[in-house]
Amino acid sequence: MLPPIDISDIAEQLGGLGEDIQQAFEASTDVVEPAPPVLLEGLAQLFETMRSTHWSAPETDVIAERLLEHGLRLLTQLAGVAEQLNLPRHAQDVSQLCLPLACWMLRHGAELRHPEPIVNAAAYLANRLKEPHRLAELFELLSEIMHGIGLERTLDMERDNTEQLWSVLLLNRAIVATRSQQPRLMEDAFQAVAEHLPEAAPDFFREGMGQMASPDYPSHVREVMQRYFDLWCVGQRLH
Repeated sequence: MLPPIDISDIAEQLGGLGEDIQQAFEASTDVVEPAPPVLLEGLAQLFETMRSTHWSAPETDVIAERLLEHGLRLLTQLAGVAEQLNLPRHAQDVSQLCLPLACWMLRHGAELRHPEPIVNAAAYLANRLKEPHRLAELFELLSEIMHGIGLERTLDMERDNTEQLWSVLLLNRAIVATRSQQPRLMEDAFQAVAEHLPEAAPDFFREGMGQMASPDYPSHVREVMQRYFDLWCVGQRLH
């Protein structure tokens, strides 16, 4: 199920996860840093700030970016602590909260400068969704993330493997569009792959065409994939 893009819901989910992490921390004899209470308190204060901020003011774009960076850092640290405490499921669930947090902040003017935790969370979710309508909803979130990163910023940010993350995001977005079985989303995603990842496009459409033998894909989905396969694979071989 897709996470609601709502700060109160994120805080509620984190509350349940935080209780388990806190209990494991108190029962552990290992040295775990940063301490979960510090991280959880920081996140609680962050969510309260997000709720109380008047987002209509123009200067809040800078505030939004700083809050997003801080929130992603705290969630990543808390997920790492959960791993140290041998709570891998909790670590994954905490990491997943990066996606709704980022989308909420992007809608309030933030820019996404360190996309790795969001791209990873989206990829994890994409691998677990099955229903086409849920995948269509995820596609829209991936589009928000794509625009939140932006190609121009990607070209200026070779550090932190941003260019590679951009590629992963665009390809995963195209896979999600295909699995949503909606030609409109496929056209959008395939065009982005063709425009921004021309070197990867032939392999992507070749592999995609190989998946079309599955009965899961109706004819209208196969038609779109066939068109891009002919353009990027068959057409290129003829030149």
